[in-house]
Amino acid sequence: MEKGRQREIAPNDSNRFVFCSSNGAHLRWLAHALSEWHVIQQELAATALLTSRVAECRPRLILLDFSGNCGDSTANCTADMIALAQMMKSKLPDVPVVAVGTMDYPEGAVAALRAGVHHFIDMTAPVVEAHDVIYKLVSAVSSPTVSVEGALITFVGARAGVGTTTLAVHLADILQQEKSVQHKDYQIGLLDLGLPACDGQLYLNVTGNFNFSDTVRNRHRLDRTLIQTALATSHSGIKVISLPRSLTEIADISSADVRSLLSQLRLYFDVLIMDLGGFSDMAFVESMVSASDQTLLVTDQSPGSLVSLSTMLKECEKHGGDASRLQLIVNRYDIRYGMSAQQIAERFSLPLAAVMPECTLRLMSSANQGKLLHEIAKHDPYVRAVHDLAEKLLNPHSEKQTSKLSSWVPSFLKP
Repeated sequence: MEKGRQREIAPNDSNRFVFCSSNGAHLRWLAHALSEWHVIQQELAATALLTSRVAECRPRLILLDFSGNCGDSTANCTADMIALAQMMKSKLPDVPVVAVGTMDYPEGAVAALRAGVHHFIDMTAPVVEAHDVIYKLVSAVSSPTVSVEGALITFVGARAGVGTTTLAVHLADILQQEKSVQHKDYQIGLLDLGLPACDGQLYLNVTGNFNFSDTVRNRHRLDRTLIQTALATSHSGIKVISLPRSLTEIADISSADVRSLLSQLRLYFDVLIMDLGGFSDMAFVESMVSASDQTLLVTDQSPGSLVSLSTMLKECEKHGGDASRLQLIVNRYDIRYGMSAQQIAERFSLPLAAVMPECTLRLMSSANQGKLLHEIAKHDPYVRAVHDLAEKLLNPHSEKQTSKLSSWVPSFLKP
Protein backbone atom coordinates (compact mmCIF):
# COMPACT_ATOMS: atom_id res chain seq x y z
CA MET A 1 0.00 0.00 0.00
CA GLU A 2 1.26 3.48 -0.81
CA LYS A 3 2.05 5.30 2.41
CA GLY A 4 1.32 8.65 0.78
CA ARG A 5 -2.27 7.65 0.32
CA GLN A 6 -2.79 7.24 4.08
CA ARG A 7 -2.19 10.91 4.82
CA GLU A 8 -4.82 12.96 6.60
CA ILE A 9 -6.92 15.07 4.27
CA ALA A 10 -8.58 18.28 5.33
CA PRO A 11 -12.32 17.97 6.04
CA ASN A 12 -13.11 20.53 3.34
CA ASP A 13 -11.38 18.50 0.62
CA SER A 14 -14.23 17.86 -1.83
CA ASN A 15 -12.24 15.45 -3.98
CA ARG A 16 -11.83 12.71 -1.37
CA PHE A 17 -12.42 9.19 -2.73
CA VAL A 18 -12.22 6.01 -0.65
CA PHE A 19 -11.10 2.72 -2.21
CA CYS A 20 -12.04 -0.40 -0.22
CA SER A 21 -9.40 -3.00 -0.99
CA SER A 22 -6.23 -4.56 0.41
CA ASN A 23 -4.71 -5.02 -3.03
CA GLY A 24 -1.79 -2.63 -3.39
CA ALA A 25 -1.43 -3.11 -7.16
CA HIS A 26 -5.06 -2.15 -7.69
CA LEU A 27 -4.64 0.93 -5.52
CA ARG A 28 -1.62 2.04 -7.54
CA TRP A 29 -3.49 1.61 -10.82
CA LEU A 30 -6.49 3.51 -9.51
CA ALA A 31 -4.42 6.32 -8.01
CA HIS A 32 -2.70 6.76 -11.36
CA ALA A 33 -5.95 6.72 -13.31
CA LEU A 34 -7.63 9.18 -10.93
CA SER A 35 -4.58 11.29 -10.22
CA GLU A 36 -6.46 14.59 -10.02
CA TRP A 37 -8.45 13.31 -7.03
CA HIS A 38 -7.31 12.09 -3.59
CA VAL A 39 -7.76 8.33 -3.34
CA ILE A 40 -7.64 6.94 0.20
CA GLN A 41 -7.34 3.21 0.75
CA GLN A 42 -9.39 1.43 3.37
CA GLU A 43 -8.04 -2.00 4.18
CA LEU A 44 -10.56 -4.84 4.23
CA ALA A 45 -12.28 -5.53 7.53
CA ALA A 46 -15.62 -6.74 8.80
CA THR A 47 -18.41 -5.13 6.78
CA ALA A 48 -19.87 -3.08 9.64
CA LEU A 49 -16.45 -1.86 10.78
CA LEU A 50 -15.34 -1.00 7.25
CA THR A 51 -18.58 0.90 6.63
CA SER A 52 -18.00 2.92 9.80
CA ARG A 53 -14.44 3.75 8.74
CA VAL A 54 -15.58 4.85 5.29
CA ALA A 55 -18.31 7.03 6.79
CA GLU A 56 -15.74 8.75 9.02
CA CYS A 57 -13.80 9.77 5.89
CA ARG A 58 -16.86 11.65 4.58
CA PRO A 59 -16.00 10.63 1.01
CA ARG A 60 -17.28 12.21 -2.16
CA LEU A 61 -17.19 8.82 -3.86
CA ILE A 62 -16.67 5.18 -2.80
CA LEU A 63 -14.78 2.65 -4.89
CA LEU A 64 -15.17 -1.08 -4.23
CA ASP A 65 -12.81 -3.79 -5.49
CA PHE A 66 -14.86 -6.29 -7.50
CA SER A 67 -11.84 -7.85 -9.18
CA GLY A 68 -12.30 -11.14 -7.32
CA ASN A 69 -8.94 -10.57 -5.61
CA CYS A 70 -9.13 -7.69 -3.13
CA GLY A 71 -6.23 -8.75 -0.95
CA ASP A 72 -2.77 -10.20 -1.10
CA SER A 73 -4.06 -13.78 -1.20
CA THR A 74 -6.04 -15.51 -3.96
CA ALA A 75 -9.22 -15.60 -1.88
CA ASN A 76 -12.31 -14.42 -3.75
CA CYS A 77 -13.86 -11.41 -2.01
CA THR A 78 -16.85 -10.81 -4.30
CA ALA A 79 -19.42 -11.83 -1.70
CA ASP A 80 -17.87 -9.42 0.83
CA MET A 81 -17.97 -6.59 -1.72
CA ILE A 82 -21.65 -7.25 -2.47
CA ALA A 83 -22.48 -7.06 1.23
CA LEU A 84 -20.40 -3.88 1.56
CA ALA A 85 -22.09 -2.24 -1.44
CA GLN A 86 -25.51 -2.95 0.00
CA MET A 87 -24.56 -1.54 3.39
CA MET A 88 -23.03 1.56 1.78
CA LYS A 89 -26.29 2.20 -0.05
CA SER A 90 -28.12 1.98 3.27
CA LYS A 91 -25.70 4.01 5.41
CA LEU A 92 -24.45 6.51 2.81
CA PRO A 93 -27.29 6.76 0.27
CA ASP A 94 -26.09 10.07 -1.19
CA VAL A 95 -22.56 8.90 -1.97
CA PRO A 96 -22.01 7.29 -5.40
CA VAL A 97 -20.55 3.79 -5.32
CA VAL A 98 -18.30 2.64 -8.18
CA ALA A 99 -17.00 -0.87 -8.75
CA VAL A 100 -13.41 -1.49 -9.83
CA GLY A 101 -12.69 -4.76 -11.59
CA THR A 102 -11.28 -6.45 -14.64
CA MET A 103 -12.70 -8.13 -17.71
CA ASP A 104 -10.51 -11.11 -16.84
CA TYR A 105 -13.12 -11.67 -14.14
CA PRO A 106 -16.45 -10.69 -15.79
CA GLU A 107 -18.42 -12.25 -12.93
CA GLY A 108 -17.27 -9.29 -10.84
CA ALA A 109 -18.89 -6.79 -13.21
CA VAL A 110 -22.19 -8.65 -13.13
CA ALA A 111 -22.09 -9.02 -9.33
CA ALA A 112 -21.31 -5.32 -8.93
CA LEU A 113 -24.19 -4.19 -11.10
CA ARG A 114 -26.59 -6.48 -9.29
CA ALA A 115 -25.33 -5.07 -6.01
CA GLY A 116 -26.45 -1.64 -7.17
CA VAL A 117 -23.26 0.26 -7.95
CA HIS A 118 -23.47 3.37 -10.11
CA HIS A 119 -20.65 2.53 -12.54
CA PHE A 120 -17.98 -0.07 -13.27
CA ILE A 121 -14.31 0.71 -13.98
CA ASP A 122 -12.39 -1.86 -15.99
CA MET A 123 -8.71 -1.99 -15.01
CA THR A 124 -7.84 -3.73 -18.30
CA ALA A 125 -9.08 -0.70 -20.26
CA PRO A 126 -7.05 2.47 -20.85
CA VAL A 127 -6.80 4.66 -17.75
CA VAL A 128 -8.45 7.52 -19.62
CA GLU A 129 -11.71 5.56 -19.65
CA ALA A 130 -11.69 5.28 -15.86
CA HIS A 131 -10.93 8.98 -15.58
CA ASP A 132 -13.79 9.89 -17.91
CA VAL A 133 -16.30 7.71 -16.03
CA ILE A 134 -15.42 9.34 -12.71
CA TYR A 135 -15.24 12.84 -14.13
CA LYS A 136 -18.76 12.57 -15.52
CA LEU A 137 -20.05 11.06 -12.30
CA VAL A 138 -18.62 13.65 -9.93
CA SER A 139 -19.52 16.45 -12.34
CA ALA A 140 -23.13 15.25 -12.22
CA VAL A 141 -23.21 14.79 -15.97
CA SER A 142 -25.69 11.99 -16.32
CA SER A 143 -26.59 12.30 -19.97
CA PRO A 144 -24.55 10.25 -22.46
CA THR A 145 -22.40 11.89 -25.10
CA VAL A 146 -24.46 10.41 -27.90
CA SER A 147 -27.39 12.65 -28.79
CA VAL A 148 -28.98 10.87 -31.77
CA GLU A 149 -31.25 7.89 -31.21
CA GLY A 150 -30.62 4.67 -33.09
CA ALA A 151 -33.29 2.84 -35.05
CA LEU A 152 -35.52 0.32 -33.23
CA ILE A 153 -36.78 -2.51 -35.43
CA THR A 154 -39.15 -5.06 -33.90
CA PHE A 155 -39.95 -8.55 -35.16
CA VAL A 156 -43.20 -10.17 -34.02
CA GLY A 157 -44.03 -13.76 -34.93
CA ALA A 158 -47.58 -14.73 -35.81
CA ARG A 159 -46.93 -17.77 -33.63
CA ALA A 160 -43.97 -19.61 -32.18
CA GLY A 161 -41.91 -21.55 -34.71
CA VAL A 162 -42.34 -19.43 -37.85
CA GLY A 163 -38.65 -18.45 -37.94
CA THR A 164 -38.78 -15.01 -36.34
CA THR A 165 -35.68 -15.41 -34.18
CA THR A 166 -33.67 -16.93 -37.01
CA LEU A 167 -34.48 -13.94 -39.21
CA ALA A 168 -33.77 -11.37 -36.48
CA VAL A 169 -30.39 -12.95 -35.68
CA HIS A 170 -29.31 -13.10 -39.33
CA LEU A 171 -30.29 -9.46 -39.87
CA ALA A 172 -28.43 -8.32 -36.75
CA ASP A 173 -25.27 -10.24 -37.63
CA ILE A 174 -25.22 -9.07 -41.25
CA LEU A 175 -25.57 -5.46 -40.13
CA GLN A 176 -22.82 -5.83 -37.53
CA GLN A 177 -20.38 -7.67 -39.80
CA GLU A 178 -20.83 -5.51 -42.87
CA LYS A 179 -20.73 -2.06 -41.38
CA SER A 180 -18.48 0.20 -43.41
CA VAL A 181 -14.87 0.99 -42.51
CA GLN A 182 -15.83 4.66 -42.21
CA HIS A 183 -18.31 3.75 -39.47
CA LYS A 184 -16.32 1.12 -37.60
CA ASP A 185 -17.76 2.20 -34.24
CA TYR A 186 -21.35 1.45 -35.21
CA GLN A 187 -23.02 -0.87 -32.72
CA ILE A 188 -25.88 -3.32 -33.27
CA GLY A 189 -27.93 -4.59 -30.34
CA LEU A 190 -30.23 -7.61 -30.19
CA LEU A 191 -33.02 -7.74 -27.65
CA ASP A 192 -33.48 -11.51 -27.59
CA LEU A 193 -36.98 -11.55 -26.09
CA GLY A 194 -38.55 -14.30 -28.16
CA LEU A 195 -39.81 -17.60 -26.84
CA PRO A 196 -38.39 -20.14 -26.19
CA ALA A 197 -36.04 -17.96 -24.17
CA CYS A 198 -32.43 -17.41 -25.22
CA ASP A 199 -32.68 -18.92 -28.71
CA GLY A 200 -30.97 -15.81 -30.10
CA GLN A 201 -28.02 -16.40 -27.79
CA LEU A 202 -27.93 -20.02 -28.93
CA TYR A 203 -27.78 -19.13 -32.63
CA LEU A 204 -25.06 -16.53 -32.00
CA ASN A 205 -23.03 -18.88 -29.75
CA VAL A 206 -22.93 -16.46 -26.84
CA THR A 207 -23.70 -16.75 -23.16
CA GLY A 208 -24.28 -14.04 -20.60
CA ASN A 209 -25.25 -13.70 -16.96
CA PHE A 210 -26.64 -10.18 -17.24
CA ASN A 211 -30.11 -10.71 -18.64
CA PHE A 212 -33.09 -8.59 -19.65
CA SER A 213 -34.45 -8.45 -16.10
CA ASP A 214 -31.08 -7.21 -14.81
CA THR A 215 -30.90 -4.59 -17.56
CA VAL A 216 -34.36 -3.21 -16.83
CA ARG A 217 -33.68 -2.98 -13.10
CA ASN A 218 -30.32 -1.27 -13.67
CA ARG A 219 -31.50 1.06 -16.43
CA HIS A 220 -30.82 4.15 -14.30
CA ARG A 221 -27.13 3.12 -14.26
CA LEU A 222 -26.98 2.46 -17.97
CA ASP A 223 -23.89 3.88 -19.63
CA ARG A 224 -21.30 2.82 -22.20
CA THR A 225 -19.17 1.09 -19.56
CA LEU A 226 -22.05 -1.11 -18.42
CA ILE A 227 -22.93 -1.97 -21.99
CA GLN A 228 -19.37 -2.92 -22.85
CA THR A 229 -18.67 -4.93 -19.70
CA ALA A 230 -21.94 -6.58 -18.68
CA LEU A 231 -23.76 -7.47 -21.89
CA ALA A 232 -23.09 -10.67 -23.80
CA THR A 233 -21.19 -10.05 -27.06
CA SER A 234 -21.18 -12.18 -30.22
CA HIS A 235 -17.99 -12.86 -32.18
CA SER A 236 -19.04 -10.16 -34.67
CA GLY A 237 -19.65 -7.62 -31.90
CA ILE A 238 -23.44 -7.68 -31.43
CA LYS A 239 -24.50 -6.84 -27.88
CA VAL A 240 -27.18 -9.33 -26.82
CA ILE A 241 -29.76 -8.95 -24.06
CA SER A 242 -31.80 -12.11 -23.51
CA LEU A 243 -34.71 -13.09 -21.33
CA PRO A 244 -33.85 -14.87 -18.08
CA ARG A 245 -34.25 -18.63 -18.14
CA SER A 246 -36.95 -18.32 -15.49
CA LEU A 247 -39.68 -16.04 -16.80
CA THR A 248 -40.92 -15.41 -13.27
CA GLU A 249 -38.07 -12.87 -13.06
CA ILE A 250 -39.88 -10.57 -15.48
CA ALA A 251 -43.33 -10.94 -13.95
CA ASP A 252 -43.18 -7.54 -12.23
CA ILE A 253 -41.64 -5.66 -15.18
CA SER A 254 -44.11 -3.26 -16.76
CA SER A 255 -44.35 -2.02 -20.33
CA ALA A 256 -43.43 1.44 -19.03
CA ASP A 257 -40.21 0.02 -17.56
CA VAL A 258 -39.30 -1.54 -20.89
CA ARG A 259 -40.10 1.60 -22.87
CA SER A 260 -37.88 3.58 -20.51
CA LEU A 261 -35.08 1.07 -21.10
CA LEU A 262 -35.54 1.25 -24.87
CA SER A 263 -35.26 5.04 -24.82
CA GLN A 264 -31.93 4.77 -23.00
CA LEU A 265 -30.55 1.92 -25.10
CA ARG A 266 -31.25 3.78 -28.32
CA LEU A 267 -28.74 6.41 -27.27
CA TYR A 268 -25.95 3.82 -27.33
CA PHE A 269 -26.88 1.69 -30.33
CA ASP A 270 -27.15 2.56 -33.99
CA VAL A 271 -29.66 -0.21 -34.61
CA LEU A 272 -31.60 -2.14 -31.98
CA ILE A 273 -33.36 -5.27 -33.19
CA MET A 274 -36.04 -6.60 -30.86
CA ASP A 275 -37.20 -10.18 -31.32
CA LEU A 276 -40.67 -10.88 -29.92
CA GLY A 277 -41.19 -14.19 -31.70
CA GLY A 278 -43.61 -16.38 -29.78
CA PHE A 279 -44.55 -13.60 -27.35
CA SER A 280 -48.26 -13.95 -26.57
CA ASP A 281 -48.94 -10.92 -24.33
CA MET A 282 -50.52 -8.67 -26.94
CA ALA A 283 -50.82 -5.67 -24.63
CA PHE A 284 -47.05 -5.79 -24.18
CA VAL A 285 -46.46 -6.40 -27.89
CA GLU A 286 -48.59 -3.40 -28.82
CA SER A 287 -46.70 -1.21 -26.37
CA MET A 288 -43.42 -2.28 -28.00
CA VAL A 289 -44.86 -1.69 -31.48
CA SER A 290 -45.77 1.87 -30.59
CA ALA A 291 -42.20 2.46 -29.35
CA SER A 292 -40.58 1.06 -32.51
CA ASP A 293 -39.59 2.76 -35.73
CA GLN A 294 -40.61 -0.24 -37.78
CA THR A 295 -42.44 -3.45 -36.88
CA LEU A 296 -42.34 -6.64 -38.94
CA LEU A 297 -44.99 -9.33 -38.53
CA VAL A 298 -43.55 -12.71 -39.52
CA THR A 299 -45.73 -15.53 -40.81
CA ASP A 300 -45.45 -18.51 -43.10
CA GLN A 301 -48.05 -19.93 -45.49
CA SER A 302 -49.47 -22.56 -43.14
CA PRO A 303 -53.16 -22.30 -42.14
CA GLY A 304 -52.22 -22.25 -38.45
CA SER A 305 -49.89 -19.28 -38.89
CA LEU A 306 -52.42 -17.33 -40.95
CA VAL A 307 -55.16 -17.91 -38.38
CA SER A 308 -52.76 -16.81 -35.62
CA LEU A 309 -51.86 -13.71 -37.64
CA SER A 310 -55.55 -12.81 -37.96
CA THR A 311 -56.05 -13.26 -34.23
CA MET A 312 -52.98 -11.15 -33.46
CA LEU A 313 -54.17 -8.27 -35.62
CA LYS A 314 -57.57 -8.31 -33.94
CA GLU A 315 -55.91 -8.31 -30.50
CA CYS A 316 -53.67 -5.41 -31.49
CA GLU A 317 -56.71 -3.45 -32.65
CA LYS A 318 -58.45 -4.24 -29.37
CA HIS A 319 -55.50 -2.70 -27.50
CA GLY A 320 -55.60 0.43 -29.61
CA GLY A 321 -52.88 -0.60 -32.04
CA ASP A 322 -52.14 1.31 -35.22
CA ALA A 323 -52.08 -1.16 -38.12
CA SER A 324 -50.39 1.42 -40.35
CA ARG A 325 -47.18 0.85 -38.35
CA LEU A 326 -47.04 -2.83 -39.29
CA GLN A 327 -45.39 -4.58 -42.24
CA LEU A 328 -45.58 -8.22 -43.25
CA ILE A 329 -42.83 -10.76 -43.88
CA VAL A 330 -43.78 -14.10 -45.40
CA ASN A 331 -41.14 -16.60 -44.30
CA ARG A 332 -40.31 -20.06 -45.68
CA TYR A 333 -42.05 -19.07 -48.85
CA ASP A 334 -42.71 -21.54 -51.65
CA ILE A 335 -45.30 -20.75 -54.30
CA ARG A 336 -46.24 -24.45 -54.39
CA TYR A 337 -47.67 -24.13 -50.87
CA GLY A 338 -50.71 -22.24 -52.13
CA MET A 339 -51.41 -18.57 -51.45
CA SER A 340 -48.82 -16.17 -52.83
CA ALA A 341 -47.09 -13.71 -50.54
CA GLN A 342 -48.87 -10.81 -52.20
CA GLN A 343 -52.25 -12.49 -51.72
CA ILE A 344 -51.51 -12.94 -48.00
CA ALA A 345 -50.51 -9.30 -47.66
CA GLU A 346 -53.66 -8.15 -49.44
CA ARG A 347 -55.80 -10.49 -47.33
CA PHE A 348 -54.59 -8.77 -44.15
CA SER A 349 -54.23 -5.27 -45.65
CA LEU A 350 -50.54 -5.10 -44.75
CA PRO A 351 -47.64 -3.79 -46.82
CA LEU A 352 -45.33 -6.63 -47.85
CA ALA A 353 -41.83 -5.91 -46.53
CA ALA A 354 -40.09 -9.12 -47.59
CA VAL A 355 -40.51 -12.65 -48.87
CA MET A 356 -38.00 -15.07 -47.36
CA PRO A 357 -37.53 -18.24 -49.43
CA GLU A 358 -37.93 -21.71 -48.00
CA CYS A 359 -34.51 -22.98 -46.88
CA THR A 360 -35.16 -24.93 -43.69
CA LEU A 361 -32.62 -27.61 -44.60
CA ARG A 362 -29.79 -25.15 -45.25
CA LEU A 363 -30.53 -23.10 -42.13
CA MET A 364 -30.61 -26.19 -39.94
CA SER A 365 -27.40 -27.49 -41.51
CA SER A 366 -25.55 -24.21 -40.82
CA ALA A 367 -26.95 -24.03 -37.28
CA ASN A 368 -25.67 -27.55 -36.58
CA GLN A 369 -22.22 -26.30 -37.59
CA GLY A 370 -22.52 -23.44 -35.11
CA LYS A 371 -22.76 -20.92 -37.97
CA LEU A 372 -25.25 -18.52 -39.45
CA LEU A 373 -26.14 -19.18 -43.07
CA HIS A 374 -24.31 -16.16 -44.50
CA GLU A 375 -21.09 -17.37 -42.85
CA ILE A 376 -21.01 -20.49 -45.02
CA ALA A 377 -23.13 -19.54 -48.05
CA LYS A 378 -23.08 -15.78 -48.53
CA HIS A 379 -24.87 -15.96 -51.91
CA ASP A 380 -27.73 -18.16 -50.70
CA PRO A 381 -31.18 -16.83 -51.74
CA TYR A 382 -32.18 -16.49 -48.07
CA VAL A 383 -29.06 -14.44 -47.34
CA ARG A 384 -29.72 -12.19 -50.36
CA ALA A 385 -33.26 -11.68 -49.09
CA VAL A 386 -31.94 -10.63 -45.67
CA HIS A 387 -29.60 -8.13 -47.33
CA ASP A 388 -32.50 -6.72 -49.34
CA LEU A 389 -34.60 -6.45 -46.18
CA ALA A 390 -31.77 -4.66 -44.36
CA GLU A 391 -31.42 -2.11 -47.12
CA LYS A 392 -35.17 -1.51 -47.18
CA LEU A 393 -35.47 -1.13 -43.40
CA LEU A 394 -32.55 1.25 -43.12
CA ASN A 395 -33.17 3.22 -46.28
CA PRO A 396 -31.81 6.70 -45.57
CA HIS A 397 -34.74 8.23 -47.46
CA SER A 398 -37.30 6.63 -45.15
CA GLU A 399 -39.51 9.17 -43.42
CA LYS A 400 -38.78 7.66 -40.01
CA GLN A 401 -35.05 7.16 -40.54
CA THR A 402 -32.76 8.86 -38.05
CA SER A 403 -29.78 10.91 -39.18
CA LYS A 404 -27.47 8.52 -37.34
CA LEU A 405 -27.80 6.04 -40.21
CA SER A 406 -28.19 8.47 -43.08
CA SER A 407 -24.65 8.01 -44.41
CA TRP A 408 -24.22 4.33 -43.68
CA VAL A 409 -26.58 1.92 -45.34
CA PRO A 410 -26.49 2.11 -49.14
CA SER A 411 -24.27 -0.12 -51.25
CA PHE A 412 -22.22 -2.11 -48.77
CA LEU A 413 -25.26 -4.13 -47.67
CA LYS A 414 -25.41 -5.87 -51.02
CA PRO A 415 -23.75 -9.30 -51.07
